[in-house]
Amino acid sequence: MGNVSYNQIKKDQREWAIIRLFRSSFTAFPLGDLEKCECPDFILKTDSKKIGIELTELKYEREDRDFNLRAHEDFLTDIMNGAKEIVEKVCDQILVVDVHFTNELGPSVSVPKEKASQLMRLAFTEAISKIVLDNVPMSTGKEYIIDRSSKYGDTYLPSKIEMIRIKNMSGRYDEGLWYAGISTKVKPMSIDSVCGRINDKDEKIVHYAPLDEQWLIIVQNSFLMSSLYNPDDVKSALNYKYHTKFDRIFVFERSEGTVTELKVDKKDITTNI
Repeated sequence: MGNVSYNQIKKDQREWAIIRLFRSSFTAFPLGDLEKCECPDFILKTDSKKIGIELTELKYEREDRDFNLRAHEDFLTDIMNGAKEIVEKVCDQILVVDVHFTNELGPSVSVPKEKASQLMRLAFTEAISKIVLDNVPMSTGKEYIIDRSSKYGDTYLPSKIEMIRIKNMSGRYDEGLWYAGISTKVKPMSIDSVCGRINDKDEKIVHYAPLDEQWLIIVQNSFLMSSLYNPDDVKSALNYKYHTKFDRIFVFERSEGTVTELKVDKKDITTNI
């Protein structure tokens, strides 16, 4: 039972981090109090209404049995938490740090207690904390991108890290937000992939508490799409009108901090009409 609680805490922390980023990126986000729940993920209470907010991501379901997604998430979370702790001991700036690992990092960490995995975790923790401390933006809103196109990144980025984004949010956030990509492959954005996520969430919306509005936020990381990125498919997906039970649906590109509201044709929440 304790293990379930621990995993739930990590899930809640990740969702809080995402919704805070979304709120700061979406200028039309209503004023009000956010509270965490399960069905949906958040409830926003404004002066005039209650809005349910559900988060989802475009991710492939891994089929290879050797890969343990939870172990992979735990591995990357431990790295980011360790690096964050090192940096915050000596740096008083509030930072958003986004680390993009390469695809090869997946199955090799399925058994995180192995000595090799422990050494790898320590090496990543130390490398990331050094890179961040060497590249702290000193003004709020300023962002640095460390990748192999820069001399610094080419010298110091570990081979299994593609990019690190560091943004100063001092005065805007109460605490730093540190992320790592948790899926080894991101599903390309298309009408079909977006419909798939919407349909999955539509099936569950009948179990949500009665609310004035229901929002769905599809979290997308455009950087991780790499060679799978097709701009025509993305453009079509962003301009398509979706048949859904949600009142509003947004695509949130976490890497770029951009928010796109999709067009929706509202279904009756109690039926599929």
